[in-house]
Amino acid sequence: FSRFFSFFGLSSSRKTRYEPLQMLKDTPYAPAALEDNFVYVGQGGYFFSPYVSSTASKLFNYFAQYLEGSLFDYQLGDLVGLASCTAGDIRFYYSVKDPNEISVLGQVRDLGSAVPVQITPRVLQGVGKEKDSSIGLVHSGKHSAQEMLLAEDSDSRTQAMVIRAILLLWSIAASRLVGVAVGREIGDSSLAVKIEAAVALFAVLLGGLWLSLWGASFHTFGLIVSGFYLAYLSYISSVKKGSSRWYIAVWSKIAQWANLSPELRQEDSYVVGPKRSDEKTKLLVD
Repeated sequence: FSRFFSFFGLSSSRKTRYEPLQMLKDTPYAPAALEDNFVYVGQGGYFFSPYVSSTASKLFNYFAQYLEGSLFDYQLGDLVGLASCTAGDIRFYYSVKDPNEISVLGQVRDLGSAVPVQITPRVLQGVGKEKDSSIGLVHSGKHSAQEMLLAEDSDSRTQAMVIRAILLLWSIAASRLVGVAVGREIGDSSLAVKIEAAVALFAVLLGGLWLSLWGASFHTFGLIVSGFYLAYLSYISSVKKGSSRWYIAVWSKIAQWANLSPELRQEDSYVVGPKRSDEKTKLLVD
């Protein structure tokens, strides 16, 4: 209707933009389509996933309709096959609003007469052993290149700090599992040993992540070596635990945290062995 009103010189408050349907050519191969049966129905831009009930649910529904006498009760929509949503169906659509002004940081390429100008990420050649990197940013509003880089750096630093905090919390529990695997009980040791073990595992994992992302450097190897040194200190200072196969010890600790029954988390070193014959005789004499 907006085109109809604009033809007569009248403005319409609704300004709906429709994208070409060719952009949805890969929709049937998307994870939502393969796993949850989502399809694009095209009626108002909706994506639709029908609810598929089990055979038992269908039989129970037919039985309930038979008891209430509505098993053969059809409506006009059911007879003509009009599409409609039923209980359990999922339907949604996307609403997008384009900004009035954007800032782009990239590289302008001339591809000829068909596509005169194309903006692609700019590839920066690495110096020495550094890897090549690319920069391609699009921000809403008017910003300089320096402001866009500073904003990206701030977002990246925040995300890195959140990931490191999660990794540190995970290292607290994982260090205790590593401890029981090597015959040490970190949980029963002092607070200093607990901190050493958690920081050691955190440093080794973070150093390995830096090594895979940025390559070898002095800071990376320093962090890894410091982690192994703290791990050695926590190993010699922690409480020694009974010998057992490492996977049984780890499972016992996990089962203990899950509060499972003792029969499911009993280690080999805790199993009471059969009494010898002389011990049995001594018990009878006493």
